[in-house]
Amino acid sequence: MKKLLIIEDDSSTNSAYANKFSKKYEVISATDGKEGFTKAVKEQPNLIILDIMLPGGLNGFDVLRNLRHNSVTAKIPVLVLTNLSEQESAAKAEGAVECLVKANTDINKVESVIVKYLQ
Repeated sequence: MKKLLIIEDDSSTNSAYANKFSKKYEVISATDGKEGFTKAVKEQPNLIILDIMLPGGLNGFDVLRNLRHNSVTAKIPVLVLTNLSEQESAAKAEGAVECLVKANTDINKVESVIVKYLQ
């Protein structure tokens, strides 16, 4: 079973994604950037869903940079979810495979992106 790491500080969003995707994937969750990066290195998921606005000293851009500079996590596809559309190009420049604006994206769209990168 493929592993999915969700790094999202909003507990209801994190739970909704975990509930939706746990039927098809092994889901690992983190609620801040530091925990998320640590779990990414340890668990080596097949895909990471990453929020940009995170507590804990590392925001989503910091996590993405760290993932790309670590040999263990450099090639893991990262789907960035943000509330700010202007962050899309910056996320892609940092190495995100896709960037979706949460307000414009339902959970089924997130799932279609996951399927695209995990098939």
